[in-house]
Amino acid sequence: MSNSVLNDVPTVDFDFFNREFVNDPYPTLEKIRSAGRIVRHETLGHYILTGYRDCARAMGQGNLFAADVESIGTLFGGPPFAGMEGQRHMQFKSIWAHDLRRKTIAEHTVVIEKIVRDATAETIERARSGEVVDAVTGFTRNIPTIVIAHMMNLPSERVSEFINWTDTMGGILEGRDDPSPRGRELVANGVAATAEMNGFVGTVIEDRKVNRGEDLVSRLVYTDVPIEESEMVSASTQLVFAGNETTSKLMGLCLIALAQHPGQREELRNDRSLIPQAVEEIHRWTSVKNWSIRFMKKQTEIGGLELPEGTSLMAMQAAANRDPERWENPEVLDIHRPAKAHLGFGTGPHTCMGLNLARLEIATVLNTLLDAIPDWEVHDVDFGLGPMIRGPIEIPLSVPSVHK
Repeated sequence: MSNSVLNDVPTVDFDFFNREFVNDPYPTLEKIRSAGRIVRHETLGHYILTGYRDCARAMGQGNLFAADVESIGTLFGGPPFAGMEGQRHMQFKSIWAHDLRRKTIAEHTVVIEKIVRDATAETIERARSGEVVDAVTGFTRNIPTIVIAHMMNLPSERVSEFINWTDTMGGILEGRDDPSPRGRELVANGVAATAEMNGFVGTVIEDRKVNRGEDLVSRLVYTDVPIEESEMVSASTQLVFAGNETTSKLMGLCLIALAQHPGQREELRNDRSLIPQAVEEIHRWTSVKNWSIRFMKKQTEIGGLELPEGTSLMAMQAAANRDPERWENPEVLDIHRPAKAHLGFGTGPHTCMGLNLARLEIATVLNTLLDAIPDWEVHDVDFGLGPMIRGPIEIPLSVPSVHK
């Protein structure tokens, strides 16, 4: 690969690790898009992709583009199935395939509805009484964790620990490219949290060896797929993390988006059949995950440029989900937009296994709020400082006086 060719690639040097970007990444993402189909980040060294087709290819073709296996392995404390490819990856996915398909997930509807009712009741009542409440601590952060704990048959009294562990674990990804002392601290704290989670999961696995159930952990312990003990632990830890961290953030983003678009929210109130497509459109319009890291397995073309083996890519899926070549007026939230696949749940073999569960949880929360406090308002949302997996850490929520 000629250095002169690589030197001709446009360069950018935006700081992703600041509050301005996290609060609203889209102005920066559009500047990157305008710089070129593929650009190089001067400080981080990654080549950035913003177009839908390029990002989908980098994220979905595991034969050419490797996941960030080292960081993912650190995140989950062992060999992660999220970093596997080919037959081994499909074998692993088959363990939970039946449990996580749409039809099977629907069988949990009654339980999830009860979890949502119980989790939201106090917060809704306080909002009705005139308080400004935090929807994150009130319910969006808890519900996905309670649901996945139920499906894994984990003790409900440990849910607060799972939340703290997974929140802290996320720092491993957030701090990966952050050279500041804060970035190093995030990684160190995340590694410690992963170790604690792994230790707990290990005891659960040992219990299932003598107390078999119909839960997701038992599926791992008694699978016919050849699997090492370390893989059972890291896979279970990954399930807890993925089952609540991103779902809780998307749930919060849906509350914010609909508060900002009251007309479309009113349509949902009057026609609940629109909720599934509304959730998909919100996830396209405001992505939980801003980017995914990939590495070139061999020299190949991507983004109109042939890059050498080992080159690191940032597939900016948040930008890809607003690609004007794929969507008309992509910056506009439109719950009636014709359905097209987006990258919010990934793509290809690594499409999120838990997407059906996430969709059901979020739809249940929206139905509950549309019944109880349909005109909720949000104020001064705090998105924290995490730029890669983006979501609100505080949603001050209230209802107009007519609903108090």
